[in-house]
Amino acid sequence: MEYKMIKIALGCLLFTVIGHNASAQAVRKSTKVGDGVYELVYNEKNNQVYVTTTRGNAEKPTIYALDANTLAVKDSITLENGAFGLGINQKTQIIYGTVTRGAAVIAIDIKTGKTLASITNGLEKGHTREAVVNEKTNKIYVSDVGAGVWEIDGKSNTFTHMLNGIKGATGLAVDGTRDRLYAISKGKVVFYNLKSDAVIDSFSTGAEKAINLALDTKRNHLFVSHQTGAVSDLNAENGELLKTVPAGEGALGIVYSAQKDAVFVANRAAGNVTVINAKDYTVLATVESGSLPNTVVVDPKGNAFVSNKAQGGGRPKKGEKPKASNDPNGDIVTKISLLN
Repeated sequence: MEYKMIKIALGCLLFTVIGHNASAQAVRKSTKVGDGVYELVYNEKNNQVYVTTTRGNAEKPTIYALDANTLAVKDSITLENGAFGLGINQKTQIIYGTVTRGAAVIAIDIKTGKTLASITNGLEKGHTREAVVNEKTNKIYVSDVGAGVWEIDGKSNTFTHMLNGIKGATGLAVDGTRDRLYAISKGKVVFYNLKSDAVIDSFSTGAEKAINLALDTKRNHLFVSHQTGAVSDLNAENGELLKTVPAGEGALGIVYSAQKDAVFVANRAAGNVTVINAKDYTVLATVESGSLPNTVVVDPKGNAFVSNKAQGGGRPKKGEKPKASNDPNGDIVTKISLLN
């Protein structure tokens, strides 16, 4: 792979144009954000990217709002408890954060920055991970690694029930048009009917160590990332394996861009992002991202935003304050734009 450095701007923004043997060029832009970067979401209403950090102002957990064009920090929201996963309702302008260490979910008003509710499911233990929103019904679905999938009513921001028949889950994807939810559970994809509140089917993910998934609703395809480095494309109706594509080591975050008709995969162990043509499965680009690429989201133009965790730092012992990392390529957000 050939790299050509175009410009290093003042401050912490880094701009790079990347050429390689694949069929597309990409522009990469990165910026440092707080300490303990984890997940992010894109807000269509104000063209901003919200990234959660587990340490921040006065060592308080913080959500930073970044300008999606420049990656400059525009605002910040200080939290009492750290949110690790993020989901967003574009209609109600509420962010849902999974308080993994507290077995809870918080609802945050984007306009005011206020926490509207701290939601629990009545159990003492849990490991809340991902939050996805069905904007059609204003329902939020949360994966709980140890328990299953929560449903939250977005109108009242209260827990309603656990989905029937799902025992533990990691990645989630919701298809509001078809009233369906897909969950990675115990190495399989669980196919759930949200209207009847029941499991329809479960099927193989196509490879080992499945972790996250993304939907192409037009084709009704389901892309699954595996920590072995494989990405599989499944027929979302019946689970038929259509193709398995090599991505990068430790493939984790995954998202489909309808604008680019491409799948972006954050490869945590490899430190890069693989971009796959969703039609013919060719690899369009492999872009260096940061130390530990974690999650990836896209905007309507097809730009991808990647959260990169830091090496070092580590999880603090009980009673100790988190330690900041000195990793220059960690705790950053990277923007990737395909040029063709």
